[in-house]
Amino acid sequence: MNIFKVLSSNDGSINEPNVSSFLAYLLDPNENHGLGSKFVESFLSPIVLTNQEQYKDLVYYNKIRDLSRNSKYEVRVQAELKVISSETENLKKTRDIDIVIEIFDPAFSDLLPKYSFCVENKIKDGAIVKGDNQLFEEIVGLINYYNNSSVETAQTCISFIFLTPSESKRAVHEFNELLATLQEKSYSVPCLHMSWGEEQHSSDHTIADLLCTLLQEEAVGKIEPIYDYTKHTIKSFISFIYSGFKSYKEEKNLLNEKSDYGKPVIQYIKDFYDNSISGVDISHDDLKKWVSDKVKEVSGKTLKAANFDKSYIVNDRNRKHYGVNNPFKMEKNLFYYPDENNKKVIRKFEPSNPPTDIWIYWRENENPDSTGSALLTELFTIGE
Repeated sequence: MNIFKVLSSNDGSINEPNVSSFLAYLLDPNENHGLGSKFVESFLSPIVLTNQEQYKDLVYYNKIRDLSRNSKYEVRVQAELKVISSETENLKKTRDIDIVIEIFDPAFSDLLPKYSFCVENKIKDGAIVKGDNQLFEEIVGLINYYNNSSVETAQTCISFIFLTPSESKRAVHEFNELLATLQEKSYSVPCLHMSWGEEQHSSDHTIADLLCTLLQEEAVGKIEPIYDYTKHTIKSFISFIYSGFKSYKEEKNLLNEKSDYGKPVIQYIKDFYDNSISGVDISHDDLKKWVSDKVKEVSGKTLKAANFDKSYIVNDRNRKHYGVNNPFKMEKNLFYYPDENNKKVIRKFEPSNPPTDIWIYWRENENPDSTGSALLTELFTIGE
């Protein structure tokens, strides 16, 4: 049994903040998981060892120093830290940083961490919003956060880690945009692009790879024994990563559709999306015909009306019944009705340029009707 896949099936939900919280828990050497500081040390090693000039106090014989509670350092891990990236008399722009890892050294300051690692986590490629400037604004916000937290002259060394499902073109482009912006504005901030490791053995230093190495070292006695419940949970989490953070139900449906139609129907719909023009009315029937023709061409099979569950239309109220359990399920946020009362006409939805006065719906179990809703401009203008 995989507890992550079970909890995210049917009307359940394990979303990006949930995954960030669990990662933060594993990274915190003060928590009761039994990993001590081993995981946070392996997680930080790539960025520390490739920027040894900035982190010379943390490096010893080309290895990261001990960060356990027995060392001179104190490690604090925060999830969902809100920072102010810019502020005027009438407007305050905030960003939520997924994880912040702080390393305190008493010889440096009693109030400020000597090192701070800002981690922006994405578990779906579609959640990466092009041209949104989110990554740079999080760095600026964290700098402001420390500048406003203390009157001390000491300067915290801030670093940035961009964590994405894989090193896709979209993810690499966004990371390179960050590097270009930092250079243009003369910010000296060490940065690293890491991946979760959806594609097994895709590269070194993925989260899945680091966790696998941890379990292997424990098995042969290179590190202290890990609690059994922690080992079982980590194994389930690694499997959840390799599945692309999919539930049992999603995996089964996608496998069946791939077997029947060559690939999942939602991927055919995404192909249609990629060939669509923004701001132009599209006949919903034209989308269905295009997809049906492609499936027929590839598999020789005929799609049914049930294959078009409308989960791909952000303001269709029924999408909550088809696995859309949060508003940032970007692989399904593809189209919208310009008029909710006219289901025959749709338009392409672009997160970086959301239309005004259009709602988005998802399953929210805590609400009386199990429906969550918000205006697109409330969610996507800030790039969350």
